[in-house]
This record gives sequence, C-alpha cells and structure tokens, in this order.
Amino acid sequence: MKEIYIGTRPRDERAFAAPGEPYFRELATIDALAYRRMLDRVFWHPPADLLRFEVQATPSDKGSEYSVVAYMQGAGMHWFDADAIPGRWDTIATFELSWSVSQLHAAHHGLDPAGFEQPGGKPGQERMPDYAAMQDPAETARYRASVVNRLRKAGVPSET
Repeated sequence: MKEIYIGTRPRDERAFAAPGEPYFRELATIDALAYRRMLDRVFWHPPADLLRFEVQATPSDKGSEYSVVAYMQGAGMHWFDADAIPGRWDTIATFELSWSVSQLHAAHHGLDPAGFEQPGGKPGQERMPDYAAMQDPAETARYRASVVNRLRKAGVPSET
C-alpha cells in the first residue's frame, strides 16, 4: 500500500492557529477533518480498499499536529492525482469549517449554537448539517469527470 502525505489543509489556505497557540489542537483537527471530507468529494468517494484518506496525529513538543494521508493500492493509484487537489477550500468545506468553529465557540462559552445558554452551560450536541446542496453542480461534475477520465485513460472500470 502506497502512502502519500497530503497536508493539513489546501496549500493556499492559511491556518487558524499555529502550534502552541490557544485552541490549536481543536482548530487543526477541524481543518484536517474538513480537508479529508473535501478530498473524498474531489476524488469522487473512492472505494476505501483502493484509496482512502485518513487524518493522522503526529506528536510534537507543542502538541499533536494533524494531517491528511492518502493510502492507495492497485487501481487506487489511478483514482488519485496530486495535481487535482484544489488549492482552496471548496464551498462545502467552507460551510463545514464555519459550522465547526461556531460549535467550538459555543462550547467554549457554554452556549448552544444559536447563542442561548443551555442548562448546565453545555452546548447542544447536534450533527453537522449536510451542505451538499451548496456545491456548484458544475464543480461536482468536474470532480467526477476528472476521476472518470483518469480511470478510462488507465483502462480501469469506474462503476460510474
């Protein structure tokens, strides 16, 4: 199985916080998880036995740093193309990051996400909304076409 370190966020995006700063662990985790989900979308939700993206924690003297790693084997090598990784967050990731940071802020201040204090000062534990409808259909089609074209060029069945 081939392993490729991809990073913590898209290459052209700035970090929320540097290692050692307050909330670095939480913000770095939010970034890495949003990036992993975005890569799943970009590579058209590949079969996990061929290509999967995982968040890894790497211990450091300033706390763990979180990054996304691609694991691939066989036809997964054709699903993945490092040049296809966007340099910026996509629309869905932007909404997911905003929602996650609002949850972190609410938890820090003992508020629910709407800003009203909960009994006991604990925020509500709600699930992240599905922001798929916010994605530009043309962007979704480009992601899919890019993967399908790579698979066709390599002669790999795509099951699309």
